[in-house]
Amino acid sequence: MRKLKKITLITSASVCLLAATSSCGKYEDGPGLTLLSKKSRVVGEWDVKSIGSNVLTSEYGINMSFEKNGSMIFSYIYGGSNETYAGSWDFASDKENLLLTVDGEAIIYEIKRLTNKEMWLDDDITSGDGEIWKLEAK
Repeated sequence: MRKLKKITLITSASVCLLAATSSCGKYEDGPGLTLLSKKSRVVGEWDVKSIGSNVLTSEYGINMSFEKNGSMIFSYIYGGSNETYAGSWDFASDKENLLLTVDGEAIIYEIKRLTNKEMWLDDDITSGDGEIWKLEAK
């Protein structure tokens, strides 16, 4: 009888663990499981490495810095000139999208991948076939 209770307990725990971990992957390209909150994964400094098939070089770079309080800095380098804009960020659509407001213009990106080292954003949330912005944490 004692052995049956132990087997039942182990089986129940396994089913609960499987159910909890199988539903953790919110984003299309992962991660499947993480202990970090979505907000903590966004907060920090990011370099845009590519937009679609265009890999950014040292001559042309885009950087984004996200703060916990919802403020952000968007900066880019092009041909030796630097431009920097202040803005804000927030989640939208149950944290499936990232809303950026820079220089008074709101842009919504669909989050495809969000880890503490990589963020992939689709710039066309209506059809999902836009260009993917691939960012890496600094």
